Amino acid sequence: MRIVWEVVEYLASFIEVFIAYKVLEIFFPARNPYKKQIEMIIWALIGAVITRLCNQISLFSYFTMFMFALFTSISGAQIYRGKYISILAVVSFYVLCISGFDFLVLTIASNVYKGADTLTALLYDMGPLRARLVILIKTLWIIAFLVLKKFLQKISVSVRGANAALLISIAGFCGFAFLVGQTMKTFNFTVPWVWFMFVCILALIVLVVYFMIERQKEKMALGFVEMQSRLLEDKYEALNDVYMENAKLYHDLNNHLNTLYQLLEEKNETRAKEYIKEISRPILKLSKTAWTGVDVVDVIINSKLEKIKQCGMEADINVEYPAECNITPNDMCTILSNLLDNAIEAAADTEQKGCICLTMRRINYFLLIKVINPCREDLKSSGGFPKTTKENKSLHGWGLRSVRDTVEKYSGTMDCTAENGVFTVKIMMQWDKKNME
Repeated sequence: MRIVWEVVEYLASFIEVFIAYKVLEIFFPARNPYKKQIEMIIWALIGAVITRLCNQISLFSYFTMFMFALFTSISGAQIYRGKYISILAVVSFYVLCISGFDFLVLTIASNVYKGADTLTALLYDMGPLRARLVILIKTLWIIAFLVLKKFLQKISVSVRGANAALLISIAGFCGFAFLVGQTMKTFNFTVPWVWFMFVCILALIVLVVYFMIERQKEKMALGFVEMQSRLLEDKYEALNDVYMENAKLYHDLNNHLNTLYQLLEEKNETRAKEYIKEISRPILKLSKTAWTGVDVVDVIINSKLEKIKQCGMEADINVEYPAECNITPNDMCTILSNLLDNAIEAAADTEQKGCICLTMRRINYFLLIKVINPCREDLKSSGGFPKTTKENKSLHGWGLRSVRDTVEKYSGTMDCTAENGVFTVKIMMQWDKKNME
């Protein structure tokens, strides 16, 4: 019968590793889901073997938990190509949750049977009772994952969030180790309730993070709507000005035709061309450049380009943007609008307005964005960002921070430098196709 118990233990280890990969898949979506599924199964089989080898020493040990977290995080980084710190944070919290859940069920079962002796046997000896309980625990774990999956899909992991999750996991493991020690030392009927509270706290952390992210998304959506409204208002005002000028042009059409006729009669073609160009200027305002073919990106660039010209500055635009991209319009709006607004504001604060350069390049599945603009040579930084020069500092200086938070949603990086009166922002983030699930 020992072979049966070994098979049960092996399958349980496989399920633990495989569900860990499925959780990582939610936070770090794969470009080729079918291929990744095969990789997940292969790595999960290897992880199950390693876990079982560790269990040969002891069925429960902190060493096994450490090896599980280390192997799953390293193999997860290999599968999903995400930032290791973010993957380690997710895996650490996953191990904490599954360990707490295991002990909750174990203490309940031990409380029903023979108390501390049953708990010791379940933790350190294989047998029919442990096999049945392992099957029950893993079945409940699969159900819990399927129920919580829709909530996890709305949670994104940023670098700051990963650091916070690691700190929570470390604190949680300290609490877990303390509870395990107390459980083994003094087991009584209240122990299952203590573990129930521990699991509830972990679930509460997940729910709090979920609702915080939902609230942040609502704020970002509201900001996107407001930004759209401003862009539409600016566009309406520009169109209204053009239509007014065109109305005047139509009213004076007869005079313009007479003038052109006289110029052509005098064979003054150069002056005639200049005159046509002059009276056509209002019409030319309507023809905006299609920089990328993506409406949101083109509207933002054209809107900011008009603002740059109004401020008496020059612009150098070189952009390439993937048409079918999973970067949402509101996120792209947040990134470009804040970057260009900050660039315009910084350049306007200098004696020589100079030139604002925007570069966007697609390299495989990475999108590179670079904005260069003149700035004051005495520009100081705070936390990697330039200090705002506005009087009300509590209401300003959040543009680049908003950009950074948005970039980190796509496993991206952002670097700001100010040197010799030139401010440069470099962004690199991952993108994928829209049909990605």
